[in-house]
Amino acid sequence: MEAWLGLIGALAGTAIGGLVTYKVANQQHGHERRTEKERRLIAAYESIHDLLATISGQASTLNLGVLGAVGFNSPIKGNLLTEKVQLNRLHMLTDFYAPTLAPDVKAISDQFVIVSRTVGETMLQKQQTDEWRSEMAKTAVFASAELTKLVQSAQAKLAELARSVVAS
Repeated sequence: MEAWLGLIGALAGTAIGGLVTYKVANQQHGHERRTEKERRLIAAYESIHDLLATISGQASTLNLGVLGAVGFNSPIKGNLLTEKVQLNRLHMLTDFYAPTLAPDVKAISDQFVIVSRTVGETMLQKQQTDEWRSEMAKTAVFASAELTKLVQSAQAKLAELARSVVAS
């Protein structure tokens, strides 16, 4: 009978030890998954923030090109932007990681289109009257300023999202 008690005790101890080990490993694995998810989210938020800043800077550069063309007859050069405008990447990252920013990014894209259209019209317009120049300058300045405000607002919302991830 004592042999059976020893065997039962050994089996019970093994089962309890296995259960405890399983629980600890499961909790650790869950913690590692949450940490990795947070790390990916923060990296995506950083990329979105950088893209927003880059796009705002590109709009300002285009705006300066228009102002130079209409104010000083300085032609807009085709290589005005040194890097590709990444609105599609911004939309993708926003859709995947920050869908609450989708309306902001749409508004930013719409303003960027206005700035780009102004650049195109300025480059193609042969007969530039003073009234036309004034209208182009006004359009470029207002679109660029609105885009800058939209970017700042989106970045503030993005910072709030990042803080909520870090705080959890």
